[in-house]
Amino acid sequence: MLNKNHTNEKSEKMKISVIIPAYNEEQALKPVVDEYLPYADEIIIVDDGSSDSTYEIAKTLLNEKVQVLQHEKNQGKVAALRTGVEHATGDIIIFTDADCTYPARYIPEFINKLEHGVDLVLGSRQINRENIPLFNRLGNFFFSSLAAYISGKTIVDSQTGFRAFRKEMFEKFDVEARSLEFETKMTVRAAKLGYKIAEIPIEYRARVGTSKLHPIRDGLKMFFGLLAVSWNDTSPLGKMIMFPSFILILIGIGFGSIALYERLTLYHLVNEYYPLLAVFFILVAIQLMSIGLIVDYISKKMDRIEEKLS
Repeated sequence: MLNKNHTNEKSEKMKISVIIPAYNEEQALKPVVDEYLPYADEIIIVDDGSSDSTYEIAKTLLNEKVQVLQHEKNQGKVAALRTGVEHATGDIIIFTDADCTYPARYIPEFINKLEHGVDLVLGSRQINRENIPLFNRLGNFFFSSLAAYISGKTIVDSQTGFRAFRKEMFEKFDVEARSLEFETKMTVRAAKLGYKIAEIPIEYRARVGTSKLHPIRDGLKMFFGLLAVSWNDTSPLGKMIMFPSFILILIGIGFGSIALYERLTLYHLVNEYYPLLAVFFILVAIQLMSIGLIVDYISKKMDRIEEKLS
């Protein structure tokens, strides 16, 4: 890990802006800002229409390094992040949460990765994972696995809110989202477009205050968001290979549904080969989809190589 002096030397070359979206985080906001101040050249707090004293506390933290912005009405975390990036003057953008969960001490490692050619650095919550509720851990594993399959990259924690990138990259990484699905979609988009992603194992601390996560609702948003990114950011050649897989999946589901209906209503299978056909069509669809994703991954990597050489 880089020491603090090294961080200060690097910050002279690259200005570091930390964006902290805050919605009803009156308990944790001040400790978070105090912790991050030594590692940042600029901290931008964006109060997203809080109904508690978050904004009043934020104003007491104003100084030459801390800027406070406010949404009069709650617009969602993503809008707060975009407002922060829009007003940031740093070369490096770091996203973190206002709930004391992400330790600031990993920032020097983030910067080191960016200086060595990484495009997006993720703080992967691998230490003290027991501070993540069990249901959320299961969701994290599922969505990170799905993100890895879609993008062709190994991704341990696609949902982390602690991440860093160069400011000019935000336009490429930004995605349509309103709430907590933003991080997952952003990670997958960066991977799908062939950009270099690095994960740094970090400690995840117990949250201060009330969680804003709604597991079922946000989980569904993440799932459909991943499907949208998977399709929208896939190359035409990849789409051409993948498209038949959707038809084959529907055919497989059709045969499977008929077999299930017969089994439940007639207590035996009239068409005994329907389950086999269902499995066959679904497996072929998965193979086609995988081939399409591999072709897309290779084409995007070639695009990034060409981009760096030009």
